[in-house]
Amino acid sequence: MTSTQPHLKSDSLTCCPLTPPGVGAIAVIALRGDASWSLIRSCVQRPTGPLPEQPQFDRLYFGTFGDERETIDEVILAPRCDRSGALVGVDVSAHGGIRVVERILMTLTDKGAALVSPGECVIQEPQGGHDGWITRIKNAANLQMMRTTTRRAAMFLMNQAEVLPAAYTRIMELSDAGREDDAHAVLQSLVERSDRARHLLVPPRVSVVGPPNAGKSSLINALAGRDHVIVSDIEGTTRDWVTVPAVIEGIELTLVDTAGLRDTPDALEGIAIDRGRVASASSDLRIWVFDRSAQAPADVPAILAGLGDRDIVVANKSDRAASDSWSDILGKSDRPVLAASATQQDGLDEVRRAIVCGLGLDDFDDALPAEFDPERLARISAEYRTNSVSITSLAAKIRNSIVLD
Repeated sequence: MTSTQPHLKSDSLTCCPLTPPGVGAIAVIALRGDASWSLIRSCVQRPTGPLPEQPQFDRLYFGTFGDERETIDEVILAPRCDRSGALVGVDVSAHGGIRVVERILMTLTDKGAALVSPGECVIQEPQGGHDGWITRIKNAANLQMMRTTTRRAAMFLMNQAEVLPAAYTRIMELSDAGREDDAHAVLQSLVERSDRARHLLVPPRVSVVGPPNAGKSSLINALAGRDHVIVSDIEGTTRDWVTVPAVIEGIELTLVDTAGLRDTPDALEGIAIDRGRVASASSDLRIWVFDRSAQAPADVPAILAGLGDRDIVVANKSDRAASDSWSDILGKSDRPVLAASATQQDGLDEVRRAIVCGLGLDDFDDALPAEFDPERLARISAEYRTNSVSITSLAAKIRNSIVLD
């Protein structure tokens, strides 16, 4: 394949890390500017000799990065160009250790590059012209990708940079052809998927509630994969709600540990219980945890009868025999109750699947179009759901970049 020779552009040199510090085994550092390849050539040596004077954009380059003082790391270089074939920068992939990244950035800045934020290093295409709104969507997806913390969220945004403009274009084409019903169906599917997709980008809150000593904190620690909250056999140990980050099937979420629900003369504990009720009421999901080996609270049947679609019930401590009262409840309940043992790590996969299902992501296809911008989704959803405009008018707004501004 013949290489494309870069047409050097006149802009300043900048650099930044594109990956979060210390999170992955591999780090990516962006170097941008017309002299980026010349700077890299002064830092990287290939096993076979110096880098070529001009890069080929259809290949990667392996070498050793260093300066006059020391060899820092082995790296892979990916030259970047824009649509016109002009050199715009180089992506440097190195090992993800914090010190390695710091030394590479220090070397680049010592040689004249300015350290900037990741958003300033994302390659963005010009936004003008008839299809400027398409470019705006792609640029927004690239910028948001820099702020994601899970691979699934990053892949979802990468997909949306391509498929979301295609979906909007399809709506406009169907509208132009007078096929309003078909255009409406495409938009309906887009809005419904977008409502679920928000959980990939904004961590949903999952409150864990139930009586004291049921194993709520143990379950949170088990789901999070590490000890975040204190576990004790003493009732009332959790005196306020505590948030714990977790990732389940590529979905970042926030687990909320709440004080055990019970009548108590302790004023401080009573305040914690009330605060826990408020926190759980605003959560995206609630996990009700009960100790199935203990005497079931008298109000359990009423609680189970009043739960909705965003409630999950876990009968914890399944490594112990169920009490007679819980055996009776489990035999009569029409609601699914998951048996689990947080301390023995039993039944946790079923709990995780229930969480994913409760968030509406069990059958979600990340490669299908879904709106990722909350403001844009709010405007489109409001007009779609209230029928305040026709599909033809909405298509015109998309075309004129009114909705997508």
